[in-house]
Amino acid sequence: MALSLSEVQALSDDRWQPGVYPQWGKGNIMFYELMKKKERAGSSEYARVLLEYAKTRGGPFGAASTFDTSKKAQYNAARFPWGFFWTGATIDIDDEVKISGGPEQIKLVYKKVDSMRESIKAYIGDSLWELYSTQQATYGADTKPLYGIADMMNQSDTSPAFGLINKADLGTSDYGTNIWLAFQDATEYTMDFSTMQVLRRGCRTGNETFNKPNLYVTDEVQKDRFEESLDSGKRHYSDEMAKAGFEHVMVGSSGPLVADDRCPASYVHGFNTKHLYFQVHEDFDFETRLVWMTPTNQPIKTTQLKVVPAFLTDERRAHGRLTKLTTT
Repeated sequence: MALSLSEVQALSDDRWQPGVYPQWGKGNIMFYELMKKKERAGSSEYARVLLEYAKTRGGPFGAASTFDTSKKAQYNAARFPWGFFWTGATIDIDDEVKISGGPEQIKLVYKKVDSMRESIKAYIGDSLWELYSTQQATYGADTKPLYGIADMMNQSDTSPAFGLINKADLGTSDYGTNIWLAFQDATEYTMDFSTMQVLRRGCRTGNETFNKPNLYVTDEVQKDRFEESLDSGKRHYSDEMAKAGFEHVMVGSSGPLVADDRCPASYVHGFNTKHLYFQVHEDFDFETRLVWMTPTNQPIKTTQLKVVPAFLTDERRAHGRLTKLTTT
């Protein structure tokens, strides 16, 4: 039979470029911010946040006044369900025997584990931006995605409601809006500094700086439009965002405006990250030790990484969005 290799092929080999280069990943500013605040939590049915939604009784009084001594409800709790996410890898005996390639001694199993950890972050990051109901329609009614940003911003009560509280249940704030409802404005706006101030004021929960948004997320086109609307001397950038690799421009001193492909086109979101939390079940964390299993009568090894997170806010009205930025 004919030789399968030429002389040159027999005496040479391909040169390996060190490393592995994913072709599917993209950045996610909200997941980046939430991971900075990640807390490990023990077992519970829900992740719970205690809310104080009303002042105690009081006000001016005089010598003939009679105090109202009736009890007044002031506290309730928002409860956020856990999301269930998994990713897995399988190798067979051919992989174990044949693949140990190149001068870098790239081991397939190590790379698959690395890919699993990055992949599950991408799945969770995508879930943050999708409605819970949409995800269940895609993946199945028995699945448990996150109640994320889309549900937090939703202006309609869902079933179950975000935080298991309907938007009118906690009454109205001093600004006359529902306490348990994110700000939304569907007016058509041109993207510039004054438009961003509409969003900033709409999400305020007080007059102090820390009671206003400190992070804004939009699409690439609107980020560029905002940047172009600023005089060159007023274009400032965040060292942290730059080091993390996120395209952005500062909105005055109030925080960065970051481009994210997951943000719906012509939307801009405002977040007060001081009121966002990310809990991860301690038994189902990103760094949980993996166990490789061999099913009976099969020459394969398989493993799954399971992560159980919950997305929480203690002040829904501290976040909001504009939904009709002009495209011309």
